[in-house]
Amino acid sequence: MSDYHEAKTLALSAQLAGSPTGSHNKPSLSAWPSHIVPLGQRVELQCDSHINYYAFKLYKEHGNPIPQIQGRPFQKIFALNPVTSAHAGTYRCHGFDSHYSFKILAISDPVEIIISGIHKKPFLLALQPPLVDLGQKVTLECRSEIMFDTFVLTSHKNGTIKDSFKLSAEYHLGGSQANFSIGPVTPDHAGTYKCYGSYNHSPYEWSDSSDPIDIKITGLYKKPFLSALMGPVVMPGENMTLSCVSDLQFDMFHLSREGSPKEQGLPSVKSHNGTFQANFHLGPVVQAGYYRCYGSFRNTSYLWSTPSDPLYLPVTGKRTSYISHTVTEADFTTNTHRNLHMLIGLSVTMILVFLIILLFSFCFAKKSKSQEQASESHLSSVRKQEQRNRGVYS
Repeated sequence: MSDYHEAKTLALSAQLAGSPTGSHNKPSLSAWPSHIVPLGQRVELQCDSHINYYAFKLYKEHGNPIPQIQGRPFQKIFALNPVTSAHAGTYRCHGFDSHYSFKILAISDPVEIIISGIHKKPFLLALQPPLVDLGQKVTLECRSEIMFDTFVLTSHKNGTIKDSFKLSAEYHLGGSQANFSIGPVTPDHAGTYKCYGSYNHSPYEWSDSSDPIDIKITGLYKKPFLSALMGPVVMPGENMTLSCVSDLQFDMFHLSREGSPKEQGLPSVKSHNGTFQANFHLGPVVQAGYYRCYGSFRNTSYLWSTPSDPLYLPVTGKRTSYISHTVTEADFTTNTHRNLHMLIGLSVTMILVFLIILLFSFCFAKKSKSQEQASESHLSSVRKQEQRNRGVYS
């Protein structure tokens, strides 16, 4: 070994001697593709450093010990495959120098390896619609029939875990649950969410993940325009098509129906007049309700525009007349009150008509009875007069 290399190594050893972690020269340990690993899958622990260490060694600090891992030297990547519950725990990698009997020069920060799929998955519910206006709040409820101690909510973006949140479980007769309040929402809250359950005695062993929920943030861009591409009358068998149009060059348009958790998405197409649009073919069978459309861009697919004004479609029948009109939110509220007033007025009118008919029937019956009594009285008088006349002539 050259004098220069020996002097450099001695200087490095002296620099790290006073710090057990090697200060800013410590290696970095990461898990790929994620530190949350489904049972039976593969994970790679990668130790990197800008210092050329001779080798690294992997040490497990928490959880069940694994003798074949503890202190085993490796270069950069250590694969755990397939993982079991025994692999759950906290890991660090140590950087070594061969010239000083493998003296530890630096220790990485810890990395938690979570093994999921140990228990049955919980259920994740959005207590408000998953289309959330910018600045509003949404609550995600994670619940299970299993009495977990802790629930964990993870947010994902572009297939990787962005953040995680833990809450102690609340217990009820049917199991356990935790409510995660998110907001006031910003564009950073948009993404896919999952939840897990775990026990305090085995915090690195989680349940299987819940089914995902996508949270989209609306109100980021100018609203598009939604209209129906047909006349006011739709014949049986004809298709209903809704057109979403904008002067912004959106990559995608999305159609939603009020009260439905699902949306339809179509790529944007440039029209001859320079605007961008998508035509949603709903077919001959249309579900009644208020429809809205949104626009989004490819690189921010969870960030949507302000919704279009609502378009109301009634239920299709044998011959359906569509009131294809676009209303504003104020009109929507006004129409609701107007319809309520009309319903009350119609009910009062029907009651009054019924009372009038009932009164007329009563009066008619009374009059008929009076006439019948008068007729019988007159007939009786005539008979008595006839009897008197017979007595006179006889």
